[in-house]
Amino acid sequence: MTVLWLKMSGWKFLLVALAVIALLWFLNPERAIKRNEPGIVEIVYLGESGPEAASVEEAMREFEAQSQAAHEENPAHPIYKIIKGQTASRDPTADPTRFLVSVAGGRPPDLILFDRYAVSEWAARGAFTKLDEFVARESNNPAPDAIRLENFYKSCWDEVIYENPTTHERGIYGIPERVDDRAFFYNKDLLKRAGFVNASGEAQPPRTWEELEQMAVKLTEHDARGRITQLGFAPNFGNAWLYLYAWMNGGQFLSDERRRCTLNAPLIVQALEWMTRVYDSLGGAQKEFAFEGTAQSGQRSAPPGELDLFVQGKVAMKIDGYWTFPEVLAQYGQNLNYAVTLPPLPANAAGKANRGYSWVSGWCYAIPSTARQREGAWELLRFMCSQRAREIIGESERLRLQSIGRIYVPTQNANRHINEWAFQKYIASDPAIPTKLRDGVKLLNDLIGTSPFRPVTPVGQLLFNEQKRATENAIFHKMTAQEALNQSTQVVQSALDRVLSPSRGVVVPWKYFLVVYFLLIAVAAIAIYLWETRIYRARARNRAPNRKKPIDYNYEHEQEHEPLIEGTRSRCFRSQWAGGWLCASPWIIGFILFTGGPILFAIVVSFCDYDILNPARFVGLVNYRWMFSRDPLFWKVIGNTAYMVIGIPFGMALSLAIALLLNLEVRGVAVWRTFFYLPSIVPIVASSILWIWIFNPRIGLLNNALAAFGVHGPNWLQDEHTSKIALILMGLWSAGGGMIIWLAGLRGISASYYEAAALDGANAWQRFRTITLPLLTPYILFNLIMGLIATLQIFTQSFIMTQGGPIDSTLFYAYYLFNNAFRFLQMGYASALGWFLFLAVFLLTLAQLKLSKRWVHYEE
Repeated sequence: MTVLWLKMSGWKFLLVALAVIALLWFLNPERAIKRNEPGIVEIVYLGESGPEAASVEEAMREFEAQSQAAHEENPAHPIYKIIKGQTASRDPTADPTRFLVSVAGGRPPDLILFDRYAVSEWAARGAFTKLDEFVARESNNPAPDAIRLENFYKSCWDEVIYENPTTHERGIYGIPERVDDRAFFYNKDLLKRAGFVNASGEAQPPRTWEELEQMAVKLTEHDARGRITQLGFAPNFGNAWLYLYAWMNGGQFLSDERRRCTLNAPLIVQALEWMTRVYDSLGGAQKEFAFEGTAQSGQRSAPPGELDLFVQGKVAMKIDGYWTFPEVLAQYGQNLNYAVTLPPLPANAAGKANRGYSWVSGWCYAIPSTARQREGAWELLRFMCSQRAREIIGESERLRLQSIGRIYVPTQNANRHINEWAFQKYIASDPAIPTKLRDGVKLLNDLIGTSPFRPVTPVGQLLFNEQKRATENAIFHKMTAQEALNQSTQVVQSALDRVLSPSRGVVVPWKYFLVVYFLLIAVAAIAIYLWETRIYRARARNRAPNRKKPIDYNYEHEQEHEPLIEGTRSRCFRSQWAGGWLCASPWIIGFILFTGGPILFAIVVSFCDYDILNPARFVGLVNYRWMFSRDPLFWKVIGNTAYMVIGIPFGMALSLAIALLLNLEVRGVAVWRTFFYLPSIVPIVASSILWIWIFNPRIGLLNNALAAFGVHGPNWLQDEHTSKIALILMGLWSAGGGMIIWLAGLRGISASYYEAAALDGANAWQRFRTITLPLLTPYILFNLIMGLIATLQIFTQSFIMTQGGPIDSTLFYAYYLFNNAFRFLQMGYASALGWFLFLAVFLLTLAQLKLSKRWVHYEE
């Protein structure tokens, strides 16, 4: 190939290059709307995905039509065109990677649908526009759907107001849209069967935590193996979390001035101790987690639908959110005899004021601070928050669901007038709506205005993660409730302190970055040139006529091993090197433009306090000191990742065994090679979803196969002791990828070796041990190095299948690095973690190469 390129004349090469560029140009998709077309303003919207996305697009088309009509009446009014995108994430708030990258890259959306509790965290970093000025325009608008404080539920409106705890500057950073609150759902038939009835014979739900605990035990049933077959109640089944139980008990997660985390306050500790006691009374959190895993999911939360355990009648009581109505009960629970009521309170809190029976969450519209079309974004926001938009969306969804024989239940709306209108139109006046569903929706609507919401704080996402981590540590008895909450409080407080007392280090002058970078490239190029031409220059100086004394440079050894191709040890740009430079140029150019810069950037950032959205400030070794001395999860993730190294020898042994079998000369061996290789080309996301089903502890393929032999299979992904083992077993499924490398090595071994050994009387094992293994040692070294590097960077399986749980047992190093970078916006600390990982990989690889001299054998 190189010779062909060298023989090709310059004009032919140029002609081919132009033809390729022209082909790429014609294949490039064109925009439907030309840029800067007169009178048209594009609004980039980042929002919904799923079934309702089509209905939202219908509302947006109406907005575009209205702008077109307004433009015809007044040519000064712009014609709005909406460019709609999706967050491309399972959880756009906990994993806002796409939004973060768009903001950092200077191409943010103009309008985004965002979780309300997370708005304050991003507003504190300057990611969202302060909307007070826009809201002030609505002050004289008498319409019931106008964006004014009095038209919204107080709990929803207060959640989008962020006050800087240092400067006390307040602002509105989002406009509330949809709402979700929680209530107590119970199966009336199961309660009646267990004798929990009132004087009239109707099902009687619990009124206090103490009653709830007793009923949970009595309503829980087990099979002969001790597995839960019917769950009475579990504190975290559904959607309650420690948040709700702490509020019920009178606890608060932040001090009034929002400068101190109170996650370990006595009232919250009591709530967590009660949750732990309930799990213990059911036989332990381990059994309950395994029961939840029977919903065909490796995650604890069951997917909405007919697989919902409450719909199937396997759960007697739960605390869950409003979305249960539109997504589950209205569609699949028509025949379920259920009711909804207020959750029970602790006995000492029952009847007292200021106790939260529920808690509110939901979404809002926000305008990024770097949005290019703020006025257009506000106009779109106003329309999407209007009753007209909700009517278009509601009618579209109603018709879609009715066409497949299902019932439409609208989502709750943060505007109380729109919410009441939707209830009357789609619930109260629809005879097809069952009474039990109508009563439940009304109850949850009545709770919106008085329910608490998650603390408005710059560390909201971290606080949510830590209350979840503390809960798991307590209910699994890894720590006491007090110890678990103390540890989580320390983590949250440290992050909060960094926000309240930002680094005063020097701002990194990035304007000099490119200059320094290209100087380093120039120095590296000169160093390589001098190294490659050192012998030639020494000889030239020795032959110089005016030199009295030759340079004492010993190049005899170099001459003994001088390459056959002349010039490779002389000048760096001899004609013999043209092909090499040509073939290497794509990689060299790519490295300089796309890789080298980020590497240098990551080195600099690892010594900085940097959240991507604000300038990086130099803080020295703070990130590294925190890593080794104060981070409570660092050594945990190191241990989790090191454990996975166990899978490397098993994978190598299995792939070698397959290669030995497929190296035999039998009919159809090519087909078998294809079959064994196929799993290795299945996308890791697809295989992860497949293995979630296989590892299902109740109805999964693996446990059913073990049961056929009388073996009681473990809980796999729901058990901290087997979760990593499960991922190792999953990795063995793709051993066919390594099989190809082993086959190449086996094919390279001469058959004469085996013939000679057979003549000497060596059996099959002796031939394998003395011939095959020694001659495969180069391949063993390669697989060992590549396997170790891949294992130290394991990420996708944990991200898809377990989200790092249970109890952080699958929180691997790369996943932890990802969380710090893109979830907690601690890019400086994430860069430090990345460079520690690089150092570990480099040293381990170097050690393997060094030790390989003792056991790796190469044929002469």
